[in-house]
Amino acid sequence: MDLLYGLRNRKTIRGFLGKKVPREVIKEILTDALWAPSASNQQPWDFRVVTGKPLSNLCTKILAAHNERKISYDPSKGNTIPEKYVRRTKNLFKGLRPYISRLGDENRTFIESGSFRFYDAPVVIFCSMYKKLPESRRMDIGMAAQNLMLSALGRGLGTCAIALTLVYADVIKSELNVPTDSETVLSIALGYPDDAFPMNEFRSSRENIEEFVAWLGFEE
Repeated sequence: MDLLYGLRNRKTIRGFLGKKVPREVIKEILTDALWAPSASNQQPWDFRVVTGKPLSNLCTKILAAHNERKISYDPSKGNTIPEKYVRRTKNLFKGLRPYISRLGDENRTFIESGSFRFYDAPVVIFCSMYKKLPESRRMDIGMAAQNLMLSALGRGLGTCAIALTLVYADVIKSELNVPTDSETVLSIALGYPDDAFPMNEFRSSRENIEEFVAWLGFEE
């Protein structure tokens, strides 16, 4: 896969085939992830790769915790973040709505129920790091996660980075035996995309580059 093609054509996959992902393929993907840069080469990432019965049990426990605690998805963070971020999420849901409606579902229901079962992916990779490392080390985790997702795309697989599940991080920690001195910072659903699944037709948009970039010292 051409790298530049991958950078601009990767998209979130929310529907997967039941086909198993070979362990050797996952090892190759994770090896690519390990080549991400990290501050002082500390390589702060830890990965837990979950499939089969352990993954099924985890989904059951997370859904049970959600039914009990009912922590809802709130992209506005209680109206504490700037409007421009909320607007972008609203635009996302506006784009998603026609595809979700084809499933007979609603935006919030689909995102919550889908996230808590990892969109039925056959494999989920959990990224963790030592708690007392500086917050900036999360950037290292993010770069490794990007490597992972691009590597998966290049090998014919799809991914969905999911942070919503972390509202039940205690359940994840207990079920996956995450050390007490570590915290899980991201989960990534992994599998072969189901091309017939409506949601997989959707790709989110991006704002114009000028909204994000300040040019200093350049000639007009």
